[in-house]
Amino acid sequence: MADAAEQVEAGALAGRGTRFWAAMIDSVLLIALMFGGAKLLGIDLLKQAENGATGNLLIFAASVAVNLLLQGWLLYSRSQTIGKFALGIRIVRVDGGHANIGRTLGLRLLVITALSLIPFVGQLIGTIDALMIFGKSRRCLHDLIAGTVVVKA
Repeated sequence: MADAAEQVEAGALAGRGTRFWAAMIDSVLLIALMFGGAKLLGIDLLKQAENGATGNLLIFAASVAVNLLLQGWLLYSRSQTIGKFALGIRIVRVDGGHANIGRTLGLRLLVITALSLIPFVGQLIGTIDALMIFGKSRRCLHDLIAGTVVVKA
């Protein structure tokens, strides 16, 4: 198998549709576990969201915790989420090297999630992040921040 740098150069970038469906798988799992876990603990996350900044911080903390539990090992060991693993794609640094968990979870996920909590601006950042996939490099804003690219595994 060619190394990741050769894959990136050879055009083995993950397809936009594949990335979309991987993100959908991850999102469905995250939402199901967050809301299901909160319900078991007697917490209504929808009511928490109505509590302004405090509620948003609670939801942010819950999403980070659930993401760590759900995706942490795969991100650490394979630079993949469950969705990416299921669809045969992975995250690498732009030079083709291994994308460590600091990049995959810290820079790719936490920075964008934190920015999305900023009133008004957050929605714009989320939209820009998603729309950037249509560029030639197929890199979203979170890829640019982390110095990563998604390739076929």
